[in-house]
Amino acid sequence: MRAFGRRITAKQWTRFALKWGLLLTDATLWEAVNEQLREGANDVSNVVKRRYEKAADRLQDRRPSTSTGWLSPTATFLGGVGFGIGLGVMFAPVSGDEARAVLRDKVVDIKNKVSGVAV
Repeated sequence: MRAFGRRITAKQWTRFALKWGLLLTDATLWEAVNEQLREGANDVSNVVKRRYEKAADRLQDRRPSTSTGWLSPTATFLGGVGFGIGLGVMFAPVSGDEARAVLRDKVVDIKNKVSGVAV
């Protein structure tokens, strides 16, 4: 094998492998590497924790308090119902006259049931 224009001998490969073997089995080296990894992991953990706390605080500040009442959730719900009805009418498989007739019949049925229960 050639490296930078010269041939590497088996003796050089053996020396290289032995040096790396000694280096990789050195307990002091591994302890230092582990210590640096632990410190790095702790640093990352601290950064993530601080960012999470900041985001949670910002979210809490933006979230409306529970004392605002029922108006906003009710308006949101009614807006969603209206939007759903609009989409249903737009994509209904029947014509507008047929849909209105079916709705009218259902309203009359409900009215009759309610008046029958109320009497």
